[in-house]
Amino acid sequence: MRGILFGLVFSNLVYLGWGFMVEPLDPEVVDPRMTRSSDSSVVLVSESPPEALQYYLAQSPEPSLLTAPDIIEDGGAPAQYCAEIGPFENLSDAEGFVGTNASRFAMTVDVRRLPTAPDYRVYLPPFASRELADSTMTALREAFAANGLAIDSFLIPRGELENGIALGLFSEQRNATNVQAQLERLGYSVVIAEEEKFREEVWVLVSGVESEAEFARHWVEIQLSRSYIRAGEKLC
Repeated sequence: MRGILFGLVFSNLVYLGWGFMVEPLDPEVVDPRMTRSSDSSVVLVSESPPEALQYYLAQSPEPSLLTAPDIIEDGGAPAQYCAEIGPFENLSDAEGFVGTNASRFAMTVDVRRLPTAPDYRVYLPPFASRELADSTMTALREAFAANGLAIDSFLIPRGELENGIALGLFSEQRNATNVQAQLERLGYSVVIAEEEKFREEVWVLVSGVESEAEFARHWVEIQLSRSYIRAGEKLC
């Protein structure tokens, strides 16, 4: 009996100490919006208790004012007219034109390199030494004289064709092939090489003109000084 009594006293002391050590739990906070009637029926807003409505209003975000985006009026840059004038006789002619008409427009000189019909070079390929090239050219000239052929020939002193023998540069291919045929009859194998050729054209570019009508007004006066040039529109 004494053991049972001491056991009960000890249990009460442990329970009392546990009550002091552990904080009491707060009662569960229930969202008034989630409350339902006891019969689980739907509750209308008009039937909701005042505290539920006050909770809803307090938690609802305030409506934000929608502002229209700023409208940026972009009228765009005013349209401009650009043109090209030419071709001029040479660079000096174009520069003189720009100097004379600088007050009319913004102008720049444009030198263009345009391909033209190629030239045709006829030659004997390079020999192994200068001595061999010299002796071959001597024999070649003697053969020309013996056969009444008027073909110029000279030794190529340097470059990729060093120690070769040049037989002429022709603007027409038929003249080059004619020399080739004559050399082949003499027993020589010659080469015809096509070489690119270019010519320059000098133009003046005009930019920043207010309109095509404005350019046309000045163009009437410009043509009086240089009847050989022409003008055309160019993308700005």
